[in-house]
Amino acid sequence: MIILNAPTFGLYAFGSAVGSAVSALTFGMPIIYAILTKRLSIQIIFVAIGLSYFLIAGIQFYNGIESEFLARFYKFMLLVIFGVEIVKNTSKIELYYFLLIGASSIIINSIFFTDSYGRYSGLYLDPNSAGFICIVGYGLTYGLDKSKLRLIGQFLFTFAGFITFSRTFILIWLIVNLIALKLNPKNIKIFFVGAAVIALLISFSAVLKLNTVRFNQLKALATNERVSTQELNNDSRTETWAPFYKYIYDKPIFGNGYGSFTAGGYRNKGPHNSFLLVIGEAGIFALLLFLGLQLYTLYYGFIYFTQKPYILMMSIGQFLFLLTNHNYFSTYYIILISMWLVHQIKIISESRLEPS
Repeated sequence: MIILNAPTFGLYAFGSAVGSAVSALTFGMPIIYAILTKRLSIQIIFVAIGLSYFLIAGIQFYNGIESEFLARFYKFMLLVIFGVEIVKNTSKIELYYFLLIGASSIIINSIFFTDSYGRYSGLYLDPNSAGFICIVGYGLTYGLDKSKLRLIGQFLFTFAGFITFSRTFILIWLIVNLIALKLNPKNIKIFFVGAAVIALLISFSAVLKLNTVRFNQLKALATNERVSTQELNNDSRTETWAPFYKYIYDKPIFGNGYGSFTAGGYRNKGPHNSFLLVIGEAGIFALLLFLGLQLYTLYYGFIYFTQKPYILMMSIGQFLFLLTNHNYFSTYYIILISMWLVHQIKIISESRLEPS
């Protein structure tokens, strides 16, 4: 239910009563699961990150609704304390199927529920967040043993990711596939899958009512036509980061308080960068913990790349996504996938697998 964004989608699609019920059920189940299994494991790094961010930022509360702040704190801590047993018992193939269902909802959205916006997100309601699901799912396919299952997943995750028209997804998709060539030169065939997806998008663009500006940019790049640099850079992430730097310089140690770096805080829009959010609201100590977690997964992904390439693929997708999104502490499927990656690294380390 967390991976499929059930609480947020339930609130959006069916109203506050259903949304609240689904949310209570979703975050109550980890407690029930821990009681039934009679086990409780804790990943200390997530508890430390949660306490450092919410307590330091909360003491200096700047903007927002206090009940919402407390709810987010409660849900985050509940998930990272009681959700570890769920993460430990979730296999690669199980996570793959759930991510595939999520990606399929994006495709269903584009076929049966077209709209004038032309960027589709399925259960995730935001195209950039939907792009994250597709890229971590795509990275996970490199951990599957069955080649047919891997190819099906790569096609569906690629197709769903492209119709989000998330520039972050497309960039990470290219990076991951270039890295895959290091693993095996035969992986170049995935670029033909990408070409086939673009051809399908061009063929069915009118039916799917794709986003005109970004679709035209993608089409121009695919056909080697001239693309306006100004259009490509429009609303770039570097532009959204820049206005927040001065606030970080003013209070780098303990930050500016909860809500200062989200919409309605210092600016009308947030920074679209989780690292800036953490240091901006809770300061350098919280950032070091948060950054340390991301570097930890990247490091071990690199160390065990040859044997377990999916760790690096998913870690790169997560790290680059966090550079373009500031909702880490309220987007619970990102937290759950982070926890799953940490547990996978623990399994690898305990198996005494030789580094690449």
